[in-house]
Amino acid sequence: MAEPKNLQPDLSFVKGVMEAGGDTVNKCYQCATCSVVCPLSTPESPFPRKEMLWTQWGLADKVSGDVDVWLCHQCGDCTKYCPRDARPGDVLAAIRINAIKYYAWPRALADVFQKPGTVVGAVVAAMVLVMVVAALWSQYTGHDFPFPLNEHGKVEYHEFLSVIPIDGMVIPIVAFIVFAAYKGVVNFWKDISKGSGFPKSYSGTYPVPPMGILATQYVWPAILEILNHSRFQKCGQTAQRAQGHKLLLWSFIILFFVTNFVFIAEDLFHAALGIIPKVTPMPQWHPVKLLANVGAIMFIAGIFMIKSVRDQKSQEGVLKSAAPDWILIWLIFSVGATGLASEVLRLVNIKEIAYSVYVFHLGTVIVMFLSLPYSKFAHLIYRTTAYVFQRWSDDVKAGKAGFGLEKPVGSNH
Repeated sequence: MAEPKNLQPDLSFVKGVMEAGGDTVNKCYQCATCSVVCPLSTPESPFPRKEMLWTQWGLADKVSGDVDVWLCHQCGDCTKYCPRDARPGDVLAAIRINAIKYYAWPRALADVFQKPGTVVGAVVAAMVLVMVVAALWSQYTGHDFPFPLNEHGKVEYHEFLSVIPIDGMVIPIVAFIVFAAYKGVVNFWKDISKGSGFPKSYSGTYPVPPMGILATQYVWPAILEILNHSRFQKCGQTAQRAQGHKLLLWSFIILFFVTNFVFIAEDLFHAALGIIPKVTPMPQWHPVKLLANVGAIMFIAGIFMIKSVRDQKSQEGVLKSAAPDWILIWLIFSVGATGLASEVLRLVNIKEIAYSVYVFHLGTVIVMFLSLPYSKFAHLIYRTTAYVFQRWSDDVKAGKAGFGLEKPVGSNH
């Protein structure tokens, strides 16, 4: 007869979930109504019932290794029909907030991006950095500071911060974000592999399919599903949230394309190599400029739709919005609003206000992207990874893929 396991509850994990908005978890009495009504739960892996139990018991290792936590979209169906008002969707949202902090590197930065006051402080610090760099750049170039005008007497932001200082700030931040996100995803993959019963490979690591197969058979289909928001649209109580999220996601893609176009054309081909004329500022009728404006409008419209639905559903009691939800919403809105305002103020040539708003815009952009591995923004990383892993693990368990596995799936030894 097997020895009974001695459970060691992680009380700090339970406390963290309750502080992040999952304080109703102890009301759950395991009736399974949540798993029955959830449009995304499956008979093979019903959630959120098991996650509610594991959280009550303080089984942090079980929850961290559970991919289903990230397949929940907090639609509110389970909360609507829960007979005990245990609010399972809100509890899973709180678990995800704690998971982001758990996988963050360095973890201290996660605390910064979970609180409104420290986020505001980070924006102010970023604005100070921008001003210092701009002042040093003006000393080097001889431009007026802080309100330079170009040779035509017009506001031009590249007179304030040109290619070299902007790239000098942005490229190290992007490199840091990529590295921090990579560390988080690697540890997340390890935990959910262990939680799914995957044995380690001969090399002592948890299996990952070859990069070519991973990209074509798992990553790309997962991305297409995310772009379409097909799962999100199955949600009942808050299905309209999917439209705002979808609009916001596509606006990010558009603005990402525009940013990289400007980077390659202006920073590389013009400034660095000198093989094409100056690209910016673009005329309003330029196709890339038009695309950028469309993306900016979609950006603001998407976040406004998300906020409106959250307000409505919070009032109805369908979902609870914690501080990290509102922090990301207002940060994204600030980026979009200051971006459009910067363009309008440049066109009307009010230099004092234009450059002030532009500095605010750069501060919010820096903080928003720096928050990617540390705030609710990290859903983009971990939910995508969860989608990819689910496809991969389904194939492994069906015997369609077994790269690097030395023991049957289901063995943890």
